[in-house]
Amino acid sequence: MRCDQPATGGHPSKKDSAEHPLRWNVAAAAAMLSFPCVIHAESFTLHTGAGDVQIPLVHVDPGGTILTPSAPSVPPFTAPSIFSAPLPSGSGARALGLAGAFTAVADDATAASWNPAGLTQLERPEFSLVYRLKQEHNRHWSGNDDYRVGDDDYYGNALNYMSAVMPFRVLDHNGVFSLNFQEVFDFTQRFHADFSGRTSRMNHQTQSETTSEPPFTQRYNLENGYLDVTESLTTLRTTSLSQLLSSSTLGKLRFEQEGTVQAITPAVAVEVTPKFSLGMAVNIYREGLLGAEKIRSHTRARYHGTMDSQTEITDTRTTSGTWSYTGEYISPTTSFPLDPDSGDVPPYSTTETSAELTRLQYEGYYDVYDSIDDFRGINATFGGLWTATEKLTFGFCLDLPWTARARQTKTVLSGVNVTGDSAASTSSRSRTVKDVSFDFPLYWAAGAAWHWNNRLTTSFDVSQTQWSRYSFKADGEPRSNPLDGSRDGLHPIDDCWALHTGTEYLLVLTKTEIPLRAGLYWEQRPAVNSPDEYWGVSLGTGISIGKGPNKLIIDVAYIYSWGNDVMGTLVPGQKDSLGTDVQRHDIYISAIYHF
Repeated sequence: MRCDQPATGGHPSKKDSAEHPLRWNVAAAAAMLSFPCVIHAESFTLHTGAGDVQIPLVHVDPGGTILTPSAPSVPPFTAPSIFSAPLPSGSGARALGLAGAFTAVADDATAASWNPAGLTQLERPEFSLVYRLKQEHNRHWSGNDDYRVGDDDYYGNALNYMSAVMPFRVLDHNGVFSLNFQEVFDFTQRFHADFSGRTSRMNHQTQSETTSEPPFTQRYNLENGYLDVTESLTTLRTTSLSQLLSSSTLGKLRFEQEGTVQAITPAVAVEVTPKFSLGMAVNIYREGLLGAEKIRSHTRARYHGTMDSQTEITDTRTTSGTWSYTGEYISPTTSFPLDPDSGDVPPYSTTETSAELTRLQYEGYYDVYDSIDDFRGINATFGGLWTATEKLTFGFCLDLPWTARARQTKTVLSGVNVTGDSAASTSSRSRTVKDVSFDFPLYWAAGAAWHWNNRLTTSFDVSQTQWSRYSFKADGEPRSNPLDGSRDGLHPIDDCWALHTGTEYLLVLTKTEIPLRAGLYWEQRPAVNSPDEYWGVSLGTGISIGKGPNKLIIDVAYIYSWGNDVMGTLVPGQKDSLGTDVQRHDIYISAIYHF
């Protein structure tokens, strides 16, 4: 009789007595025989003629969990690279007092950088020095609540220009040779931000396995005999895991870059006709000349945060199978074998649920030191100057593209200290040295100057820099866009235009001359997607001391420039939300001594 089929009471029939001759003398005992099973918690009971048997319900699979949660770990951190284009410096207080509208004027020693042909206007030997001071205020703003930026102010000063000029005659034509030192590009940049980051990841897993074991027999001694119960069991085990991994990070980022590129520039100009001159300059580029700062940058990040792991595991085991038994009824007066019986083990299920919260706290640092050494390159600048009439002069300048080669050393220091259930501390240091190259673009400028009279002049320049050809290449790596680090050509850079205009009025006094200058400019600077736009105004003046061959001219220029919503690609990943309003003040002071 099966476990779930209750037996009826009464005495054994004659047929039963015939089939089981040992039962004829145990009628009273037989009246007690019934075979229902009763299920209790974690066991079931078989009722037999020899007594009740309580069979334990036990799962057959081993302990432990099928699925284990992922170990919480600190999210990897890499400080973003900061990108910016080098800023052309401009040369000379007189030229910049006219806001850089100097291509068709070019009548002092700085002509070698604006239009070498203008050197033919210098009739006497002279020596000049130009010094530059600057102050820049960047007001950064961000539409990303997790990236908080503020204001950056930085200052600088440097020798901007130095030259020696010597006129000469060649085949009855005027010629001029000059040897120049000039500041060409300024790499200075500052940026800082407070950042926060939150990440979360939910992990759901369910896995099942079935475990069976060979039939096993267990003897149970009863009050009136014994029972040999054989079970064949199978356990289905299903484990469900839900894990939420979440992290929260707060940190500070600071970027500092400095350095200038200078050039040693020999230049020569020849007066082809009394109204037309040609000039050429050879620019030999280096960095760190005359004590100037070499190109260096430091990205510094400090951060801290927590990492939480919330885990819930539900483990369900269901065991089922079959049972059978044989046995013997034994009393003081008689004994006889019990009828064998079999049935299904009632399904037995248990469910266990566990929950755990693990929290790690971490504190880390990330520093990147970049240095550019042995920076070198060479190109040529050509110029032409044409006096069309007594009042109108035209000028043209072409600065050829060139490639700068250097050696870059990048050192990365990083580390993190973890406290909590999985306390640990790691640190790393890497240093990479590679040969690199920068492809700098072609630049051209055309200008006109209108001489209202011998005291008043107005000049106008238009220029273009082909920044679309600006690129960077490191040994063993593909060519990239220096503005955002992307593969070259992926995010094209547009060529940039500029317009400059200026006016000079010469106030002639008894013992001196005082120029009064003012200018205005608009220019584009390279940026991903579309150029940034900047505006500037300038004021300038000066004074001459002495007359004749030993005259000293001192000039001063002030330039105020600004750009709104610029430098959007300064930080990768923030270009759609980060912007900067720039305000810059430059003062140029020059001294020119005529021999």
